[in-house]
Amino acid sequence: MTGLAENTRREVTQWGVGVTLIAPGRVETPFWDGTGGLPPGELLTAGQIADSVVWAMTQPAGVDVNTVVVRPLGQPN
Repeated sequence: MTGLAENTRREVTQWGVGVTLIAPGRVETPFWDGTGGLPPGELLTAGQIADSVVWAMTQPAGVDVNTVVVRPLGQPN
């Protein structure tokens, strides 16, 4: 996804279009239902990820936020 986002950014930036990759860590979603339950430790909420997206989208004109990595405190990787 990182490569796709960067290639897309390079293709469209000349027209004033920005591309932002949001890379979330562990998020409390139904994804975990098929894995036997939630992983140990802190998880982010969908609302916290949404807040990160809004932050990236509301930067001043001319600012291109390329990559936002959002993880809960304590997530090792």
